[in-house]
Amino acid sequence: MIKKNRTWLIAIYAIVAVLVVLIIVSCFIPVNKKPEIQDPYSYELRIDGSLAEYPLLADKDNNKEKYDEINKVFNDSFSESFIVSLFSGRIGYNNRIESSSSPSTSGYTLYLDYATPQTIMRNGEIYTQSSYSTDPIYFDRIIVQVTEGEGMTTHYFYYSCDPDLNDNWGTDSSSFRYYRQSFVANFDALYDYLTKTQA
Repeated sequence: MIKKNRTWLIAIYAIVAVLVVLIIVSCFIPVNKKPEIQDPYSYELRIDGSLAEYPLLADKDNNKEKYDEINKVFNDSFSESFIVSLFSGRIGYNNRIESSSSPSTSGYTLYLDYATPQTIMRNGEIYTQSSYSTDPIYFDRIIVQVTEGEGMTTHYFYYSCDPDLNDNWGTDSSSFRYYRQSFVANFDALYDYLTKTQA
């Protein structure tokens, strides 16, 4: 009887040990919540709609060091540990895409510009103009507001879709369109970085 109890205790201790190890490991496993976009060709900062006083014009060819810095801070904004993501309920966050009016440009606004047209992606598939269409939506710029002190919260990408890139828009082909995609990120470090560029 004592031997049987000892076996049960060993099994329970083993399960507890495995759970503890899994919890510790999950604290260090990052979860990346970045929408399916490529790194842009360049970053540009505007403040309240105007080009920043000390412009952050970083691109892959002419200012590679600054570009690599901001690109790293930007991409790091989408990561958090698995366990935090799990217990916050963000592990299964499902971003949405919808047509939108032009975005607000108040505060810090970051412009991500692309040298070649990109297609809007969602869940590994090309996002189309409607459920009845197979035509992709092309863009060459993403606009995103960068806020401070909010932690990991919902933000939006605004895809700026030039009519010249989308020749299948019919009679409405002369006007820009914007599509808004929600995502979660922590822009606190990015905001601090952008503030330092203006000091």
